[in-house]
Amino acid sequence: MSLKRFWWLPSGKAPEIEPQEFYDWLQKGMPVQVVDARTALEFQQGTIHNAQHAPLTDMPGSMERLTLDPRQAIVVLCLTGHRSLPGTRWLRDKGYKAYSLRGGITAWKRAGFQLEK
Repeated sequence: MSLKRFWWLPSGKAPEIEPQEFYDWLQKGMPVQVVDARTALEFQQGTIHNAQHAPLTDMPGSMERLTLDPRQAIVVLCLTGHRSLPGTRWLRDKGYKAYSLRGGITAWKRAGFQLEK
């Protein structure tokens, strides 16, 4: 059985960005795209400004409706940083400059940053 079939498993590494650095990017107006890999319910409870929703297990199917610019960085987020890692690896395999938000939404809120509904 091919491991490619299980690309979404939360194992392996991917480039990560700290919540403070990501916040600084947003404050400086750096062109960055946000992909929220959580479930629909989690997404509805609040996310980071301008995030596009693409649940991890449906990320390949979501690509048709997402408006991602391959020239801009992408930050992938989830609740704790586990689902965003395989999502980041998958996007990087497709040629995107993607980063996982280290610690996810939990770390984002712990750092004192807000979510939008």
